[in-house]
Amino acid sequence: MTDYHVHIGQYEKAYYYADRVFSVLKKNGVDEVYVSSTTSCIFCKESTDARFSEHDKKNAPSASTLYAAISDEIKNAQLCAKEIGIKAHALYWVVPDFHFANCSLTLKKAMKDVPYDGFKIHPFVQRWNLEDEHMARLAEEIFDYAETNKKRIVIHTGDDDFCSPKLFEKYIASHTDVIVQLAHCRPLRQTVFMMEQYANVFCDSSMTNRETIAEIEKNGFRNRVLYGSDFPITHWREYKPDYDPTEKELSDFCLYYARSTACLDKTYAEFFSQTILRQGRLTAIKRSLGFLR
Repeated sequence: MTDYHVHIGQYEKAYYYADRVFSVLKKNGVDEVYVSSTTSCIFCKESTDARFSEHDKKNAPSASTLYAAISDEIKNAQLCAKEIGIKAHALYWVVPDFHFANCSLTLKKAMKDVPYDGFKIHPFVQRWNLEDEHMARLAEEIFDYAETNKKRIVIHTGDDDFCSPKLFEKYIASHTDVIVQLAHCRPLRQTVFMMEQYANVFCDSSMTNRETIAEIEKNGFRNRVLYGSDFPITHWREYKPDYDPTEKELSDFCLYYARSTACLDKTYAEFFSQTILRQGRLTAIKRSLGFLR
């Protein structure tokens, strides 16, 4: 079973270890994952985002430091996956600030530094303003590279205009050989529209209810719906921990999640339970990003 939407890394005040995440998934029926690091959500000193205050910048890592840390984190995750026996496809979560703050960091270099199998774009976290020429150029580079090197692109979608499934439409339209995965299927109508227009557009089931998936299938796209759990962000949304969750806690959460979902939608719960909801154990490894705790 493949889970097309998995995360590791720092998320708010919690850190989700790769070995814990992979072990829970592996022991519960998943043997292949597409994974990106939520450590990429951390702002760096060079960020110009209006949500990032001058006070916060004082304690923030530099773009080069954060980029290096995430690269090491992903390499470590790939070693964990190999040890655990799960096939992990790492996705390069593109943080424009990394490239704008460091002219020597090209997209090609980033893809060479770590053996990534694709890209993750998160318009909510990074605010992809494609009217900005630098952002637009970087987006074009991503799609060009993905098409030339047969890499997939996962794009976060949401109900806000800047997270619309249609945000990158012009790039999707001009790069029809690139598999584009619209995470979360939001809004539904726009997701269906993109799938109707472009055969290279898929969606995933992460943070999505059964009614949404049923509607997409009703429109004839059953074979283009990918299973995605968004694990372990589902855990964070439930408990908002200010500590690093243990393997046991993550396993227990999966069982709780299955039961609570079953109360709402038996069909969806059964689909979920067949993939990541059986208990397991793991061998812990040392955390590599201590300064980001």
